[in-house]
Amino acid sequence: MNALVIWHGTYAEATDLLQAIERNCGCETHNGTLVRCGAHDMLDRDQRAIDGLLFARRIASRLLDEEFGPDRPAADEAAPTPVAAPAKPPARPRRKRRSKTAPGPS
Repeated sequence: MNALVIWHGTYAEATDLLQAIERNCGCETHNGTLVRCGAHDMLDRDQRAIDGLLFARRIASRLLDEEFGPDRPAADEAAPTPVAAPAKPPARPRRKRRSKTAPGPS
């Protein structure tokens, strides 16, 4: 059963989505048969995923403002900065164990 996927965004948002899918397309041909990638399958079959991508795109700027304030870079300029893995922390000094003997009668 093929369900109809309806685009609820603008023309510009649709263009951006199609460009992103084109850049990340993984479609292949095996023995003359086209095997579609997940991104292209999503366009035809997954209304929830399409709506979720559109929602995330529209809310991203607000979330960035809430997290980092208005002086942050724009949503399309914000890119994760690679962070080097921290060095192994120095070993903590070992604490002396308390003896497990019960206190005797006084």
